[in-house]
Amino acid sequence: MTSPQIETARLLMRRFRDEDLDDLARIFGDPEVTRFLQDGTTPTKEECVTHLNNFKNRYWDEYGFGRWALIDKSGGALVGYCGLRLLEGTPELAYVLAKSAWGKGLATEAARACLRYAFEHLGLERVVAVTRPLNAASRRVMDRLGMTFEGERDFYGYDCVLFSLDREDFKHDNAPFRVVNSE
Repeated sequence: MTSPQIETARLLMRRFRDEDLDDLARIFGDPEVTRFLQDGTTPTKEECVTHLNNFKNRYWDEYGFGRWALIDKSGGALVGYCGLRLLEGTPELAYVLAKSAWGKGLATEAARACLRYAFEHLGLERVVAVTRPLNAASRRVMDRLGMTFEGERDFYGYDCVLFSLDREDFKHDNAPFRVVNSE
């Protein structure tokens, strides 16, 4: 299946490619990046291959959504990912950024574009997001997106906080957003 590309002010959001492996492994190799992911350990290169293959194919073929590679338009570097997967049958917003991309608003920019695509192009009614309770940066992103805190519970075998956003409550701004149907 083809997957759309999305362009925002500073990012190109495109489907992952085989040649992204080394950059993805570099991002996941940073213990600060993976601190709140799963058990907090950094994955091996072989585990990164599995992640990359899941990002490239899983969900896109079956649901028409997945995770996009985030490419910094100013330098062409892969700086993370953002997209959707399923959490107990509900689309879940997921994002990870390289430490070098932190504090620049890129997570919010990518996540807002992903939500806009989900609600305006896919017609989804609801999207959720989860993170670990101590992940203050991710919680701030969810707040900036207008997501509603729903409480704490176990997801993926870990204590998490759950946020949600309904299509009728989504307010997009006038930031650059362009969907290109290619790849």
